[in-house]
Amino acid sequence: MATSTPERPVVAASGTPRRGRTRERLLDAAYEVFAEQGVHAASVEQVCERAGFTRGAFYSNFTSKEELFFALMEREHGLRLTALDERVDTLLPTLDLSGELDEHVIGDLVLEFLVGPFDNRTWTLVSSEFLLLAMRDPAVAADYLAYQERFEAALVPIVQRAIDSAGREFVLDPRAAVRLLCAVQVDAEQSAVLGGTTADERDVPRLALARALLVVTRPKTA
Repeated sequence: MATSTPERPVVAASGTPRRGRTRERLLDAAYEVFAEQGVHAASVEQVCERAGFTRGAFYSNFTSKEELFFALMEREHGLRLTALDERVDTLLPTLDLSGELDEHVIGDLVLEFLVGPFDNRTWTLVSSEFLLLAMRDPAVAADYLAYQERFEAALVPIVQRAIDSAGREFVLDPRAAVRLLCAVQVDAEQSAVLGGTTADERDVPRLALARALLVVTRPKTA
């Protein structure tokens, strides 16, 4: 399945469309530069050059590279949460889930949900940089942990709806289950990147998550 980068929604920080477009172009550029260079190696100048703006345009929207990075992660997580939520409503009703859900059937479902329109290789690189930034800088760590808590809180009800729609239920606390599934996904995606797996060869993350889902869920009881 070929992937492409979805159109980014314009979020106007100051309430003006022009400034909103400037901010989005800086975020788009940062997404590419951070994935290519890493956060510490990447400079504000590189981001500005990629976006086609001056340092003045950067500092009129962000106070630091770290603030830019948090804004980037906020946007990317938001896009993925929205896409996942929409697929629960549009994909699951079209599927025949009356038969036994083995790891291959669930794997196909996971593939449809997680690949979507996104470049997951770039996302894996950028999100890994996010964790490294927090681990290296104690001043960032607390904000990172709080950010992850908010993300998990938004993700849990979406995954819960998907599990319910598939006729299954968690065998442990939903938040703990989702946290485990996220850890499995991250590990599988990193393994895929390390192994040179392309977006069209998704067996590593697909089967890893499918097996994890079978472990943390069971068919609903009557």
